[in-house]
Amino acid sequence: VGSGLLGGLYFIFSFCVMQALNTQPPATAIHVMNSINEAIINPPFFLIFMGTPLACCYVLFRCVKEGIRSPDHTLAASGALLLLVGEFLLTAFVHVPKNDALARYVVTGSGNDATVWAKYFTSWTRWNHVRMLASIATSALLAS
Repeated sequence: VGSGLLGGLYFIFSFCVMQALNTQPPATAIHVMNSINEAIINPPFFLIFMGTPLACCYVLFRCVKEGIRSPDHTLAASGALLLLVGEFLLTAFVHVPKNDALARYVVTGSGNDATVWAKYFTSWTRWNHVRMLASIATSALLAS
């Protein structure tokens, strides 16, 4: 369930939130994205965001401990590993640093705002597609 919720969240960001922000003036997009990044740090989000990888660690541990001999174990271990690498680690090592850099950026009202936003939007969204697909694929693998 958690990987499905994460996949849906990332889908909405890729195809709705980021697209809407990209229609705004760069300074506005930067301010709103920074607000979103602050607001998303809340207990329900963290329950799913941290709980799902923890559950995947448990699934992966159990599959390895019991031996990955059956197709069910192979699918479950693959799904758990996919989420850990393609969603959780990607967020930690790509999205969080990008969000932190955007939060440190001081909006100037100049052309530099447009450059900063364009670079952030393009890279952040591209990598968000990856974690969206990883989360959705994890749901499919774990449901198999």
